Amino acid sequence: MKKWYIMLAFAMLLLSGCVKQAESTEVITEESNTEEPEPATTEALETVTLKDAEIGDIVQMGTYEQDGDAETEDPICWDVLDKDGNAVLLISHDVIAYQRFSDNLKCVIWEDSEIRTWLNQEFYAEAFDEEEQASIRETTLENPSTVGFAAHVDPSGDVQVRESRPDTKDKIFLLSWKEAEQYYGNRLTDASVLGRRPSRAVLQKRKAIFTDLIIEELPAMYPYSRHLPDGTERLPWMLRSTGMKAYNILVIGYEGKWDQDYPDSYNGVRPVMWVNVGDWCQREQEAVDTRVIWNRHIGEIQQTISYR
Repeated sequence: MKKWYIMLAFAMLLLSGCVKQAESTEVITEESNTEEPEPATTEALETVTLKDAEIGDIVQMGTYEQDGDAETEDPICWDVLDKDGNAVLLISHDVIAYQRFSDNLKCVIWEDSEIRTWLNQEFYAEAFDEEEQASIRETTLENPSTVGFAAHVDPSGDVQVRESRPDTKDKIFLLSWKEAEQYYGNRLTDASVLGRRPSRAVLQKRKAIFTDLIIEELPAMYPYSRHLPDGTERLPWMLRSTGMKAYNILVIGYEGKWDQDYPDSYNGVRPVMWVNVGDWCQREQEAVDTRVIWNRHIGEIQQTISYR
């Protein structure tokens, strides 16, 4: 009789577990099928030409997949952060990529990161043509310790990586905490300028990664379900600086202010670069002159043929 009670209890436990798992799966499926609101790339942005750009303007340069349709070419919009003679400092207006800082949990250093390689190789080659690439300036970057940042945002916190890192030379990069404060204000808490919406392509990739993670980890996290925070209005984006905790990097979080995350977590990317406007304008003019000459020659040839 005792055996019978034990078997009955075990069967009820199994049935209860199945119900919970079904509920969990239903929550996940409903989450993944939710339609995303229109991302920021559908907004009409008022842009100016690079040669006329001033700090605070928005310009276009290069193309990168943003609307979720791989068959179209989507111009990249950039905010003008700074000017230095004939050069301008640009940061993408929106979050246009979704990557890991590093595949290694312990790698929190910009010079060794996968995101640095990805920006200066894959993204650089895909987003810009040869003329555009020639106008992007190689920049010597300072990589300061986070101690200075912690001093006024979390004085009681213990900064794990205290030393500054060596300078690096990069064409495409991420902002450091020091540069972010220079352009967006001390303490990095102004959500009105720091919060950025992602492109539709980023949202699609984010949902796909989350779905794969759910499928892979569902047995281990039973009977719980994972929730994907809404990122359509603001999506966290990376800085190139180490965090204050061990194995963390600094990010601009969901609330549009500084936060920390693991380097092997996926976060948004807003590429940054210095562009030599003088070189760009000269090449653009040369291209225009070349087209004018070719059109003139073609016209002369057509006229000659018509006479014959």
